[in-house]
Amino acid sequence: MNASSKCPHTDTHYNLNLASFGDTNIRYLEITGQCKICKLPLRFRGLPMGMGPAAASMAPDGSEARLPVMFGDEEYDGKAISFDIRQVK
Repeated sequence: MNASSKCPHTDTHYNLNLASFGDTNIRYLEITGQCKICKLPLRFRGLPMGMGPAAASMAPDGSEARLPVMFGDEEYDGKAISFDIRQVK
């Protein structure tokens, strides 16, 4: 089946990656996905573009969600790297 066909997207593969940036105990769970039938990538919506320790965000093209996470009852420690991307219209 090609991407232009009407695919039901009933068989989806997800990739999870745990990344760490900067001198901090905060990590980022990076999520991507793809339909195994038609190979179209999953696109995230409704999240701000960028990455930071305060809230979930996504890649500019919507292909990856980035969720800041910590383990157990850890307190935020250190300086995390963050950035925001704003669209100018």
